[in-house]
Amino acid sequence: MQDKFFEISRTNMVQNQIITNKVVSENIINAFLTIEKEKFIPESHHPLVYSDSSIEIKKNRFLMKTFIFAKMLEYSGIEKSDSVLVLGCLSGYSVAIISKLAGYVFGVEDDSTMVKNANNILTQMGFLNCSISNSKLSMGLKKNAPYDKIIIEGAVEFLPVQITDQLRDEGKIFAIFKKRDSLIGEFMVGFKKNNQVSYRTLFNANSDSLSDFLI
Repeated sequence: MQDKFFEISRTNMVQNQIITNKVVSENIINAFLTIEKEKFIPESHHPLVYSDSSIEIKKNRFLMKTFIFAKMLEYSGIEKSDSVLVLGCLSGYSVAIISKLAGYVFGVEDDSTMVKNANNILTQMGFLNCSISNSKLSMGLKKNAPYDKIIIEGAVEFLPVQITDQLRDEGKIFAIFKKRDSLIGEFMVGFKKNNQVSYRTLFNANSDSLSDFLI
C-alpha cells in the first residue's frame, strides 16, 4: 500500500513540479520517475518526500527542491560520456539521478556516516556507475579529476580555485550564486577555457547556502 502511495506521489511530483517548470528532457524525466526518492530520505520525513517542501537531511543542510534541481539538470546537458562531480550530495539522491544521465558520478559529502549510508543505498539499489567520498566540500575530489561537469548542490558566494582546477578544459561548472543577505540567487554556468572560467546567468533560483563556500 505504501509503495503505491509513493509511486503515485512520484508521478505527481514529476507532472506538477518538473514538467510544469519546462523540463523536457526524457532522460531527466524518466530518472525522476523511476528512482525511489524515499530510499534517500529519513523515514520521519516520508510524508513530505515528494512535496515541494524543504527536507532537512542533517542540521542546517536541506535537500535541494526537486523542481530547482531538475531545471539545473536540464541546463547542464549531461551526456553518457561525462564524468561528473557533485559537491554536497547529502544522502545520495542527486548522485542516483545523475547516474542515469552520465558515464560516472562522483559525489562528495563531509559527513562520514552519511557517506557510508549513501553508498550502501546506492549499492543496494544497483547504481554501479557512481560513488560518494568523504571530504571537505571546498576541496572537491582531486584524485578523480578532471571532470567534464561539476555541480554544486547548494548556494555559494564563491568557488575556490581548487574546485575549478578540477574541471577539464572546456568543461562546465554549475552552481547557484547567492549573497548572504539576498533572498534569491542566480543559477550560473561557468565555462573553462585555457584555465580561465567565465560565468553567465541561466535563471534565478534559491537554495540553502553551503558554509564551505561563504566569504
